[in-house]
Amino acid sequence: MESMKDLSISDAPSLTALPAEIFHIIVSHLDTARSVSHLALTCKGLYRLIRDCGWRVFVTSRFNTFSLPEISSPDEWAERARALTSQSRDWDRRAFTIDVLQPPAKQRSRNFHRFVVRQSIASNILVDAHHQRRGNDAQDLIFWGAGEDIFGLVRHARGSKAPADEWLVCKGSSTGYHSGIDDVTAVSILKDNKYTYSEKDDPQVLVGRANGELDVVSMAPEDFGKKLFGFRGMKAASDTPNGSNTIPSTQIQSFDVNYQRGLLATATKQSVLFYNLASAGQNHSRITREDETDAIQDSSDSLNEAWADDAIPLKEESRGAWSFEFIRSVKFVNESTLAVGLNKCGYPLQYLERTETGFSKTAAAQANDDDYHYTSRTVRAILPVNTRSVAGGSGHTVLSSWDDGTVRLQDLRTPYRVNRIFQDNFDLTPPINSLLSRGLERFVAASAYSPVIKIFDYRWPKGYYHTESLPCGNDRPYPAPKPPTMVFEPSFPDSRSRCDYMTGHLCRWHALSRHDFYRPNLTVWLPPLLADDSSPVYSLASPADDSPSLFAGLSGGLVEMTAKSGGSHWLATNHHPSSIINNNNNNNNNNSTKDQSQYQDKDKDMPPYRRTRGRLAFIETGSGFPVDDFAQAQRMPPMHHQVIDGGGRGGGSSRDFKNKNKDKNQNKRRDGRAGKGSAHAHTHTHTHTQMQTRGQARCRFDESIPLVPERE
Repeated sequence: MESMKDLSISDAPSLTALPAEIFHIIVSHLDTARSVSHLALTCKGLYRLIRDCGWRVFVTSRFNTFSLPEISSPDEWAERARALTSQSRDWDRRAFTIDVLQPPAKQRSRNFHRFVVRQSIASNILVDAHHQRRGNDAQDLIFWGAGEDIFGLVRHARGSKAPADEWLVCKGSSTGYHSGIDDVTAVSILKDNKYTYSEKDDPQVLVGRANGELDVVSMAPEDFGKKLFGFRGMKAASDTPNGSNTIPSTQIQSFDVNYQRGLLATATKQSVLFYNLASAGQNHSRITREDETDAIQDSSDSLNEAWADDAIPLKEESRGAWSFEFIRSVKFVNESTLAVGLNKCGYPLQYLERTETGFSKTAAAQANDDDYHYTSRTVRAILPVNTRSVAGGSGHTVLSSWDDGTVRLQDLRTPYRVNRIFQDNFDLTPPINSLLSRGLERFVAASAYSPVIKIFDYRWPKGYYHTESLPCGNDRPYPAPKPPTMVFEPSFPDSRSRCDYMTGHLCRWHALSRHDFYRPNLTVWLPPLLADDSSPVYSLASPADDSPSLFAGLSGGLVEMTAKSGGSHWLATNHHPSSIINNNNNNNNNNSTKDQSQYQDKDKDMPPYRRTRGRLAFIETGSGFPVDDFAQAQRMPPMHHQVIDGGGRGGGSSRDFKNKNKDKNQNKRRDGRAGKGSAHAHTHTHTHTQMQTRGQARCRFDESIPLVPERE
């Protein structure tokens, strides 16, 4: 055996000689995309490794709470990293653009017939969105109902048609529907192609109406709005006298699909009905509405339809504190549990669990008078939250909005009444109509009283902070938030001016930038669609967690809020669609009058919605945790308005953010120079490069979108 002194290393140690798995671990610990890019510039070998799998590791480790669409190539992973990091910066710095989509104003012509029934009140918009891939083509599908009409927007994000918008229109009057009694009440794009009701592999949508119809309609451009399949009520057993067990399908309130089990749950005002999607598509029975109790007698076209496999007459079985006025919403929490939100009930949030013998009903633990100020009797919206990526989390977590203005997070496995309560610290009591989650970083809540959306931070540890890529400093983030509650700025005794990554100590600026105080929640006022409009927000939708766009359905129009960095990539035209497909004659129906047909033909080639740039206004509303004493929420935070100076989407001239209550010392730090300040500083114009060199990028607000504070 050779002695130890004879042993030697034949090859000198090399960074490139390490296994690829080691570099994957290294990349997973890099905080910023800039660090990954710098590592790729080290040598050709590392460049190839980062190009092939480095950006995938970075995205999945930094944004691990996001449900990302399918990605097919390394270049797309690099593009996804760029998009997600830019959007994270935009959300933190309030860099949004607002577009309003409204039907064009129609003027009366000589052929106007005053006896033709038309909707005189603006319709409530119910919207859903989904991102899908077809080979190399990527599309965002946006579908909404407005009164008896349905509309679609196919946004081609990648592929031969990108970038382009394709508009789809189907007027309800062309298929025999009438305003009011046949209005759309719920919509949902089918997210799994496994459940299809046509020979083509085209997108399909579930549409529920006030008349009790629940149909699957096509979203294919050539067949948009065509009925493919229908779901009806619960049919009585053959041995039941007089059909006493028949449950008719009345006004559709809400529905949800459990894609893992292929189960559809539908809520009317009084009952919950269940359908097996797989068996409904394969072993459907051809029935007519004449078989359904109190149904509309219309058998002009026999559709492929299916009765419910099971039903729970929830209102009939509820007594005492369990009684309620009507069902508001239903959502699947997991494979076997359905959450039900009720109106005016002693137990407004209930869970139906499917067992071998049927269904068991339990009430969610709730806060009582000792825990909170109100006795809440209504749950308006329910949102299941997958918290498996959070330490101790599970797939049994529910976010629900209550009529006292709170949004409550509850894990069904715990005995606690609520695990966390969120509340707007400025406008405490208005309830929430709809909820939308963006990963586990934040969620968006839609006000039930006004055109307002509220953005809440979950306050869980984030995987990515855009501030990590900015220079160090021993000052505080500016401008300092002015929350509505009397909360003081956090103290940080260490005046360290540079981060020490060897010991894990951050500089003052980077440490405070992560603090909840400097990342307050946000309340955004959407632009009014009419001069005197105070429409609530009825629905929220986003195609995917990584989509830059969020859609809000109001009364009479649709509002799109987009992160500034994603604007130019996701929109093809500013005001008019690339193509308009009007499928008003998909379903031949002779119920429409001659005047209606002439009216539709005249408007056939008109854009269904016109797009205009709106103005954004917001206030920062503090931490978002509940306020124990109402007297604490008496402080009016500054309101900031967006100024539109022209330019393209997400553009406008560059302008400094003007804070109403700046002090002179902070003015000097922001401008990077000593000079005279004033209580109302005048406007400075800079290019993006100049702002970065002067430290403007470290401002908490984005300054390339002009914002001005409300005057005193």
